[in-house]
Amino acid sequence: MGLLSRILIGLREFAATHAELTERQELRNRPWEEDFLHWSLDAELHGTVVPPPGRHSTTRSGWCPGVHRARVDAR
Repeated sequence: MGLLSRILIGLREFAATHAELTERQELRNRPWEEDFLHWSLDAELHGTVVPPPGRHSTTRSGWCPGVHRARVDAR
C-alpha cells in the first residue's frame, strides 16, 4: 500500500471518528430526544415517543446516551 493510500485511509478514519463524536455530543445536548423510539447498540428498543421526521436519537453507529449510562452504572 502506498503512502498516499495510507494517508487517505487515515483521513477517512479521522473524519468518521470526528462525525461519531460530534453526533454523541449533539445527543448529550438534547437529552429530551432520548424519549424518541429507537433501536440502540444493545439491540433493545428505547424510548416512548414516535420521533418527528428526520430526527434520530442515536448516532450512525447506534450509540445512544441510555446505553452509555447503562454501561457506566454497571461498573
